[in-house]
Amino acid sequence: MSKHISRNDRWEQRDAKTYVSALGPVTYRRGAWYARLQYRVRELRAGELPAWVPTDRWVGPFKRPRDATVALERDVTALRNRHAEEFEIGLGDFPPTAEETEQVPR
Repeated sequence: MSKHISRNDRWEQRDAKTYVSALGPVTYRRGAWYARLQYRVRELRAGELPAWVPTDRWVGPFKRPRDATVALERDVTALRNRHAEEFEIGLGDFPPTAEETEQVPR
């Protein structure tokens, strides 16, 4: 049986506007809190080998950082339940961050 780990232990505050966990970052920008969700899902297509399809999206806006962390955890849980082994959280070779491309989340 797994032991409960508090949200405070799962999330690390990097600075006044950034929280980070194994699931991804939560940042404050444009007057609101946003969670960045990067993942990939293996899609099975008829007649082809399975291929990983990366997705990079922002969840938000939220009034408080806790709301963004809860939303990110909820979305990851739903994706894990839906896709099981065909799903991976990733921060590696995914598209660049909004800061790197100077884009603002929608």
